[in-house]
Amino acid sequence: MSCFDKLREGSTGWPAKVLFFLIAASFVIAGVGSYLIPDRNLDPAKVNDVKIPEHELENQVRREKAMLERQFGKQFFEKQMAVDPQFNNKFKASILEKLINDEALAQHIKKVGIDIPASLVKAKIMSMPEFMVDGKFSQEQYEKVLSMYGYMTGEVFGETLRNNMSRETYLRPVIDGEFALPGEVQYLTDVITEKRTYSRVDVDFSKFKSNDPVSEKEISDYYEQNKDKYLVADKVKFSYIYLTSDDVKSDVHYTDADLTGFFNLHSEIYTIPEKREISHILLTGDDAMAKAAEIKAKIDSGEDFAALAKQYSEDKDSAANGGKLPAFSSGNQDSSIDKATFALEKVGDVSDPVESQYGVHIIKLNAIIPQSAKTFEDSKEDVIKRYVKQQSKEVFLDKRQIVADISFEDPDSLDRAAKMANESDKEHPSDNVKVQVYDYLASDAKDLKFPFTENEVKTKLFDKELRESGVNSDVIELGQDAFIVVHIEDYVPKTPKKLEDVKNEIIADIAANRAAKNAESYVNDLLSKISKGESLDSEKAAGKITISEPKTIDRLNNDVDETVSKNVFEMARAPEGKVSFGKYSDADGKSYLLILSKVEKVDEKDASRDEFLNKQVFEFNAKNDNELVERASRGQAKVEYNRTKEYLKLSDSKSEEL
Repeated sequence: MSCFDKLREGSTGWPAKVLFFLIAASFVIAGVGSYLIPDRNLDPAKVNDVKIPEHELENQVRREKAMLERQFGKQFFEKQMAVDPQFNNKFKASILEKLINDEALAQHIKKVGIDIPASLVKAKIMSMPEFMVDGKFSQEQYEKVLSMYGYMTGEVFGETLRNNMSRETYLRPVIDGEFALPGEVQYLTDVITEKRTYSRVDVDFSKFKSNDPVSEKEISDYYEQNKDKYLVADKVKFSYIYLTSDDVKSDVHYTDADLTGFFNLHSEIYTIPEKREISHILLTGDDAMAKAAEIKAKIDSGEDFAALAKQYSEDKDSAANGGKLPAFSSGNQDSSIDKATFALEKVGDVSDPVESQYGVHIIKLNAIIPQSAKTFEDSKEDVIKRYVKQQSKEVFLDKRQIVADISFEDPDSLDRAAKMANESDKEHPSDNVKVQVYDYLASDAKDLKFPFTENEVKTKLFDKELRESGVNSDVIELGQDAFIVVHIEDYVPKTPKKLEDVKNEIIADIAANRAAKNAESYVNDLLSKISKGESLDSEKAAGKITISEPKTIDRLNNDVDETVSKNVFEMARAPEGKVSFGKYSDADGKSYLLILSKVEKVDEKDASRDEFLNKQVFEFNAKNDNELVERASRGQAKVEYNRTKEYLKLSDSKSEEL
């Protein structure tokens, strides 16, 4: 289980915040499969001659991205790319390293003779709460969860689970020997419970705007030096196959025998279950049960139920009609009402008082509507609809596999992949799988339609490696019922805009730079004053700065911006009677100052917190042991890299090249 999984499990309260403070991000890594790649070498790495296929790396990257976007929002990767344009490549390279480590350890574990039987893997899957509905394993829930986390098949997930179980079995003796020292727990307690008092100094940058004119030479020089800031976005022309399960509904062909077989197999869908019609008297309040007992006694003595309902029931809508409710089948009412209703044996029977989420009820059985079944003819339209929907998913998966296989075997074009998918049913060839052409998509394009709104698709379209290799992309999954494959036809790089088109932007940028330079100089002067112990009151009075009131926060429970809080707790403690201070930048790049005036150590006892920290120290130590074993198995393995991969060109690994 990754750290992010732990954070999701404890998403509220101070334990979750402790985890954020304690745990560095890591990745959940699936087992490594194998795939034979003809001719063209697309594998990113090998471990002892066992290939780590590109498609497995892509799938794992997809799973990790989905996990991080669920945790931190859909814009997570866009924000990271804004800070570091190479973030995607670095991220992918880090996932590859994890896969390499996993494969090296898996090979080592296999060599020492640990092998988990398929029966144990199956039993584990059947017992996992993620796949259960109402306490029982659900195949539908199982498939839904696997799809959510990017596993194309149960076999892939099963192999991943088998590897994890083997790993756990191998590492268990080491981990069980770990323990947490009291000093470790006390240190963490002191750090976590610490309180700090600070003030924030913000500069009014509008005070530093320059009204000096900008010369033509300045504009020209600035343009030449900063052409990369004023670019027409790059764009790409590409062909693609985009297919959904709805697109292939017309490829589903059937006979009456197919439909009657489906009808008989799913007879429960076309059976109308027994229904019961009741009247009830609803009472609420602390004395509801006592009142209900009195009314039940009146009913037992022969008084009319409908009249009593009109007199006493607090369900005014039904009370006006003698307490009558619409007929319902089992499972479609509050569980207490449902159980009491279907326990009554004869029409006219009245229940004892029953407590539900709404209050206390007395229930009278008015009618039993027996179970009935629809005929095939009455249900035929619905049968066709359901049959086509079911079969279209199978047709979709078949065509998806054909497109994946053929677009890989014939990587220079998508035409043959579409042709083979359309001709997969020899008796009923179709043209639903189409190769379409997008005539230039700009990287900064807005208002796109699905699937080009998806980050994964856009990233692939502007992937330098895919463009330079001239091959089809892998299948990009878009949920359970859609996919896309792309082939880059042409690429137009970014080009500088004409000076006359960006002149006003340049003037504004020069003015902003002047103001920022003046403000930065001023901020440095403020730092100098603080370091000398001088007051900033005169600067505040002049309206150039604002100084917040001193604010005391603790590390785990505060309403302060996360970055500010982090900066406050990273500041060094100052000697007694002094302050600590520092210069920082906000999201817009504007400087502000933090002045730390007080640090308090909170000595409070909390058994549950200490128990939690003790567990975290144990898990950290166990994680370190795990990493030591990983490094040892990695050190014994022969790892080879394919340095043609763009994301591996940044790597400084000394391992051999493929």
